[in-house]
Amino acid sequence: MVDLLEVHVDELEWLWRQRDAALRSMEYDFHALVQLDERIAAHVDALVLAAEEARALLRSRLVEAEDAYAAFGAAHALLLQEDTAVPLQTLELSVGLDGSAWEGFRLALRYAPPERYVDALKGLVASGSERHAAAALEVLAFHGHAQPDAGVRLLELLDAAQPGIRSAAWGIVSLVSLQWLEASGQALFRRKLAQRFPIALADSSSEVRASAWWAAAWTRQSWLLSGLRMLAKAPESPDHVPGLKLLAVLGAEADLSLFKEALGRRELGSERFLLAGTFGHPGLMEEVLRAMESGGPEIGAAAASAFRKLTGLDVNTIHRVAVLPTEALEEEEVHIPDAVAARNHWGRLKAALSGVSRICMGTDVLKGWTQEWLRGLPLEARWEHALRARFETGRGESVFACERFPQRRE
Repeated sequence: MVDLLEVHVDELEWLWRQRDAALRSMEYDFHALVQLDERIAAHVDALVLAAEEARALLRSRLVEAEDAYAAFGAAHALLLQEDTAVPLQTLELSVGLDGSAWEGFRLALRYAPPERYVDALKGLVASGSERHAAAALEVLAFHGHAQPDAGVRLLELLDAAQPGIRSAAWGIVSLVSLQWLEASGQALFRRKLAQRFPIALADSSSEVRASAWWAAAWTRQSWLLSGLRMLAKAPESPDHVPGLKLLAVLGAEADLSLFKEALGRRELGSERFLLAGTFGHPGLMEEVLRAMESGGPEIGAAAASAFRKLTGLDVNTIHRVAVLPTEALEEEEVHIPDAVAARNHWGRLKAALSGVSRICMGTDVLKGWTQEWLRGLPLEARWEHALRARFETGRGESVFACERFPQRRE
């Protein structure tokens, strides 16, 4: 029996790792994510049904974990145990966790339904350590249980001494619902939050700055686009490339010249062509096609990825070639794209799409979308669409809708 339970736990470690990577992937869409979630749920159900026979194993795997996803799988199964005392005991157990074990527990807490221990989470927000308060607030905000008075503690966490806590707090800001944020009772919180944005964007930690930029997008800060455009024109800034990536999601046709310039700057590396796929303007297509034709293996592969995001067609061939390692990447192999097929395909689409300002997977994004189309998008594109809709209209899918476990077919 123990051997079988260990198989379930080991499988969960691998599957949660896959899922975490899938959430921002071009290789998964909603339907593939549902299938992955069904596989995870089957293993979790087996560990829940095993009840006491599984708990000792799960606790030891959590406490002794040297990998965050090993801890994730064990903690998540503990939080879902039918005995209501077990989730509370797991929360108590988390006090002694650190490193990978703590990170895995935090992720498990985020994706487990919190209804059975909401009061305990509120207690952690009020009087727990900073990391426990941040983890509890993250869960409550993610699942839509944020309380009217949560803003006081959140502001304290935004001012924390540890950059990891500050970054986590800005991540929580991204999760709070606009209904909560814009309520009349949150006027003081909004004012104090606005005062903290400039401080966070000048933080010495790049992690904090990045979290604050994304929080500005999810909370629809009116100054955001002008700030991103300034970053796009400041190549000396350490936030230049992250700023371009966010502007590619949120920017408008008026920003086309900024991205044409960026695609011509070799010092930005091959990833600059991924900006074209995210920005979605057909005016960048010629640069993408030329990169596949003559840019070399690494640049050609990035351009092919952008082309797929723009048109929906995968032009990679079966042929692969090694690219030289860099400081960021070990040696890897990339596919050689069929540049002729790409140019021919765009020739067939060009008449219908060249006049629009944003395309994704061969469709005019601004013409309107259906739920069926949205579910067919790669998850990376779906997440970007959700953020753009939230920023522009205050509607669209939330982070919870994009990430919740399990995703369901209804």
